[in-house]
Amino acid sequence: MKERVIAVFVTTHETMLAEKTFKTGGVKFRTALKPRKLGGSCQMALTFAPEIFQRARDVVKESGLKLEGFYRQDGEGEWTPL
Repeated sequence: MKERVIAVFVTTHETMLAEKTFKTGGVKFRTALKPRKLGGSCQMALTFAPEIFQRARDVVKESGLKLEGFYRQDGEGEWTPL
Protein backbone atom coordinates (compact mmCIF):
# COMPACT_ATOMS: atom_id res chain seq x y z
CA MET A 1 0.00 0.00 0.00
CA LYS A 2 1.29 3.42 -0.97
CA GLU A 3 1.76 6.03 1.75
CA ARG A 4 -0.69 8.95 1.65
CA VAL A 5 -1.94 11.90 3.67
CA ILE A 6 -5.57 12.74 4.35
CA ALA A 7 -7.17 16.01 5.45
CA VAL A 8 -10.37 15.68 7.49
CA PHE A 9 -12.54 18.78 7.91
CA VAL A 10 -15.23 19.45 10.51
CA THR A 11 -18.20 19.39 8.11
CA THR A 12 -19.05 18.33 4.59
CA HIS A 13 -19.58 21.98 3.68
CA GLU A 14 -16.06 22.80 4.93
CA THR A 15 -14.65 19.88 2.88
CA MET A 16 -16.35 21.21 -0.25
CA LEU A 17 -14.94 24.66 0.45
CA ALA A 18 -11.51 23.06 0.93
CA GLU A 19 -11.81 21.43 -2.51
CA LYS A 20 -12.20 24.84 -4.13
CA THR A 21 -9.44 26.32 -1.98
CA PHE A 22 -7.02 23.49 -2.76
CA LYS A 23 -7.70 23.83 -6.49
CA THR A 24 -6.97 27.55 -6.50
CA GLY A 25 -3.97 26.99 -4.20
CA GLY A 26 -2.38 24.44 -6.53
CA VAL A 27 -2.77 21.42 -4.23
CA LYS A 28 -3.36 18.22 -6.20
CA PHE A 29 -5.83 16.04 -4.26
CA ARG A 30 -8.57 13.44 -4.52
CA THR A 31 -11.88 13.42 -2.70
CA ALA A 32 -12.45 10.24 -0.69
CA LEU A 33 -14.59 8.75 2.03
CA LYS A 34 -13.13 9.39 5.48
CA PRO A 35 -11.91 6.22 7.21
CA ARG A 36 -14.13 5.35 10.20
CA LYS A 37 -11.08 5.10 12.47
CA LEU A 38 -10.53 8.85 12.20
CA GLY A 39 -13.78 9.97 13.87
CA GLY A 40 -15.50 13.28 13.24
CA SER A 41 -18.94 13.98 11.80
CA CYS A 42 -17.96 14.60 8.17
CA GLN A 43 -17.87 11.53 5.93
CA MET A 44 -15.67 13.11 3.25
CA ALA A 45 -11.95 13.79 3.20
CA LEU A 46 -9.26 14.97 0.81
CA THR A 47 -6.24 12.77 0.14
CA PHE A 48 -2.90 13.68 -1.38
CA ALA A 49 0.71 12.55 -1.66
CA PRO A 50 2.97 13.11 1.40
CA GLU A 51 5.27 15.45 -0.54
CA ILE A 52 2.34 17.89 -0.95
CA PHE A 53 1.56 17.99 2.80
CA GLN A 54 3.44 21.23 3.53
CA ARG A 55 1.65 23.11 0.73
CA ALA A 56 -1.75 21.72 1.82
CA ARG A 57 -1.09 22.76 5.43
CA ASP A 58 -0.13 26.27 4.29
CA VAL A 59 -3.29 26.60 2.18
CA VAL A 60 -5.48 25.50 5.12
CA LYS A 61 -3.76 27.93 7.46
CA GLU A 62 -3.90 30.87 5.02
CA SER A 63 -7.57 30.34 4.18
CA GLY A 64 -8.80 29.71 7.73
CA LEU A 65 -10.49 26.41 6.88
CA LYS A 66 -11.85 24.47 9.87
CA LEU A 67 -9.73 21.32 9.92
CA GLU A 68 -10.35 18.26 12.08
CA GLY A 69 -6.80 17.11 11.33
CA PHE A 70 -4.18 15.80 8.93
CA TYR A 71 -3.31 12.10 9.08
CA ARG A 72 -0.66 9.97 7.39
CA GLN A 73 -1.34 6.41 6.32
CA ASP A 74 1.68 4.15 6.40
CA GLY A 75 2.38 1.07 4.30
CA GLU A 76 0.52 -1.11 6.81
CA GLY A 77 -2.68 0.92 6.45
CA GLU A 78 -2.47 2.56 9.90
CA TRP A 79 -3.32 6.27 10.36
CA THR A 80 -1.11 8.64 12.39
CA PRO A 81 -2.00 12.27 13.22
CA LEU A 82 0.36 14.89 11.79
